[in-house]
Amino acid sequence: MRKKLMRQKILRRRFTSEQEYRNFREGLHRSLREVLANHISKKGDLEQDLTMLEIAINEAINNAFKYAQNKIEPSVILSIYIFDPNILFIRVKDNGSGFKADQVLAKVDALEKSEEDDWEWGESGRGIFIMEAVMDKVRYNAKGNSVVLLKTLS
Repeated sequence: MRKKLMRQKILRRRFTSEQEYRNFREGLHRSLREVLANHISKKGDLEQDLTMLEIAINEAINNAFKYAQNKIEPSVILSIYIFDPNILFIRVKDNGSGFKADQVLAKVDALEKSEEDDWEWGESGRGIFIMEAVMDKVRYNAKGNSVVLLKTLS
């Protein structure tokens, strides 16, 4: 029998514009600060961890609005949970047509393996690279309109 994971909802919020998200960022900052303060043992790293998480979330939200912008009513949903005992789960989902995540991920992978000092990022890929650098796992759905970011808090 599988053990049921306990989860604690931190927030779930729908945004219909980038401005609405920008107006909410202070609330997001407070929520993340509280989560980190309660779940990390190295309190000295709190500010750096908080900043890096906010950068990863901002990249996911920016990408979501980019792909939802062709909709009459763009919509981006940000969900944040803690799964027992200490896994931070963040999902950003938009109502856009998505993107071909496998192609962009292959580009990011090739750039990571490159010995070039001057990477040339095109229109896409930089945000994914940042999210992968900050988070433990980054996963996209098949349509490419939902990303899950996982981070183990210690």
